[in-house]
Amino acid sequence: MSWSGTVTCSHCYQRGHNKRKCPSLTAQIKSQYEGNMLAAASEREKGNENDAEWYESRAELKRQEYMKRTKIDLATGEKVTNKAAKAARMKKVTCGYCKQRGHTRRTCPHVKVDKQIFVEETRRMRIAALESARETGIGLGSMLPIRSTGYDSDGQWRSDILTVRYVQSVLWDDCHANRPTLIVKHIDARKLGAVNQSPHTSRDQITKLVQANDTALRYAAAEGQDLPPSSLIPTLDPPKGWLQPTEQSLEKAIKQAFPTAGNEYQKSRKYDFAYPSGITKEIIKDLGLTEHYDHVNWS
Repeated sequence: MSWSGTVTCSHCYQRGHNKRKCPSLTAQIKSQYEGNMLAAASEREKGNENDAEWYESRAELKRQEYMKRTKIDLATGEKVTNKAAKAARMKKVTCGYCKQRGHTRRTCPHVKVDKQIFVEETRRMRIAALESARETGIGLGSMLPIRSTGYDSDGQWRSDILTVRYVQSVLWDDCHANRPTLIVKHIDARKLGAVNQSPHTSRDQITKLVQANDTALRYAAAEGQDLPPSSLIPTLDPPKGWLQPTEQSLEKAIKQAFPTAGNEYQKSRKYDFAYPSGITKEIIKDLGLTEHYDHVNWS
């Protein structure tokens, strides 16, 4: 605004209106639309379809611009409602998740379907993971001798230090569709009850901990060593609701599986959801979601 309080247009430099309301710019946009449409018709008559489409695309931009300014559709000459104008704009919006046009990620139907699949796949994976883990006989309170790397009592770095590991806890929430294994935290059994015990513990899949124990047993047998006996306490009871997960209980895992931050690839729909196979395809059929996958052969 000038010192006198009168608005000056940045397009035509006339006073009394701004660029948004400039009648000169509005008339110019209309003229550009009409000129591009005439050029498109002329090129089409000449058989230049590519050129005709280019002029039409330019005309469409001017049509949208004019409609935004005046709420009038130059193609029909009729006034459009806010709802119709928004619908027209949405047709050009590209979803950041599925890359289809006409909606945003917030309303994307594929996100909702894929999350349903993720929850069900997590349920099935957890059942299998718990069954497999229970077969090992390891549970909370189990102690297993394993060989590992570290400093011995003389301060020397070695790769064959024998320690007895105590299974302290199970990371139940870390088991989901993208990580279908049970992971436990374990510490050196000698540190149990120690006053200055470190809060840091080792983490391993139960299967890897069993393999480490088997390796220690083989080395001990080959070298004629006596190992401390393993204490396998098969206490492996998941928390309530763990075997019946929901989107709410899997909030952290879902945020990791369907990130809204990061680069375009990280935020996009993953191939396994767009082109399902194996257990994912099986789950889609079981949940009755095949209608969302017209490109998939379900026979």
